[in-house]
Amino acid sequence: MSQLELVQELRANRPVVSTELRERVLALAPPPPPRRIEPNLRRLVPAVAFAGLAAAVGVATVVGVVNSSHGGSVTSAKTSAPVHGAALQKRERARPRVHANPTAGLYADKTLRAVAPSSSRLQQYDASLRVRVKDQAELSRRTQQALRFTRRLGGYVVSAKYSAPGTSGTSRLALRVPIQHVQAAIAAFSAYGVLVSQRITLKDLQQKVDGLGIRIRRLRARIAGGESQAQLERDKALLRALTRSRQATTQRAQLASVALTMAVAAKQKHAATPPGRFHRTLDDAGSVLVREFELLLYALLVAGPLLLLGGAGILASRSLRRRADQKLLERA
Repeated sequence: MSQLELVQELRANRPVVSTELRERVLALAPPPPPRRIEPNLRRLVPAVAFAGLAAAVGVATVVGVVNSSHGGSVTSAKTSAPVHGAALQKRERARPRVHANPTAGLYADKTLRAVAPSSSRLQQYDASLRVRVKDQAELSRRTQQALRFTRRLGGYVVSAKYSAPGTSGTSRLALRVPIQHVQAAIAAFSAYGVLVSQRITLKDLQQKVDGLGIRIRRLRARIAGGESQAQLERDKALLRALTRSRQATTQRAQLASVALTMAVAAKQKHAATPPGRFHRTLDDAGSVLVREFELLLYALLVAGPLLLLGGAGILASRSLRRRADQKLLERA
C-alpha cells in the first residue's frame, strides 16, 4: 500500500468523538481569567479636566448672580444717606441765632442744659466744637464774629490760626469764656454752620481748692504760733506757693476753655454711576474664578511632588512588566 493510499484511508476512517467525552474534557479545563478593564488615560484626563472647568464656571456664575441680586439693596441704602445729611444740615441751620443780649434765648436746648456747669462747685469746663461752613467768605465772616462774640461775653482769645489756601480753608480758635456764659457760646458757635462734632469735658476742682484751703489755714496758724527763723521762712514760701496754686485753680474754674474749629465744606463730587447687574455679575464671577485658580495652584504646589512620585512609580512598574514579558518570550 502506497503512502497516498494510506493517507486517504485514514481520512476516510476519521475517529468520531462522542458528545459525552467532549463535555468531560470541557469540564476539566480551567475557567477563563476575568477580563480587566483598564482605564484609557488619554480619554479620562481630558474628560476630568473639562468637568472640573465646567463646575468652576458654574459655581462662579451662580455666585455672581446671587451677589448682583443683593447689590441693588445696598446701593439704594447708600443713596439714602445724602437725604439724611441734608435734613441734618437744615436742622443745624434752624438753631437760634444770637440776640442783642448774648445770653438771651440760648438755653432752650435741653441737651445743652444737661451739660451745664455746676453752680455750687468749682469745675474745669472744656469744650471742643467742629463746624462746617459753605465757603471762604463765610469762614472769614464767622471767624471775626466768633472773636467779637467772645469779647462781648467777657472772655478772650488765647490763639487763632486762619488758613484759606485755594478753595479750602480752616480756622482754629482757642477761646476762654466765663463759665456762666459757656452755654451761650456753644449755642452761638454751633449755629455758624453745620455742627460736625462736639465734645464737652467736666472736671471737678472743688476738692482740690478745699484741700489747698485747709493746708493754707494750718500754715498760717503755725506761722502765728511762733517758729524758728529757718522754719518760718520755709513755711512762708510754702504759703505763697499754695496761695498762688489756689488762685490759679479758682481762676481756671471761672473760665471755660472752648476750642472752635471751622472748615470750608468740600465740594461734592458727582457720584459715579453704579454698575449694572450684568457688570456686577461679571465682576463677581471673575473674582470667584480667580479665587478658584489660586486654590487650584495651591493644591498643585502641595500635591505636585506626590503626583510626580506616583507617576514615576507607575512608569517603573510598567517597564519592569515589559522586561519580564520580553524575557518570557525569549525563553519560549
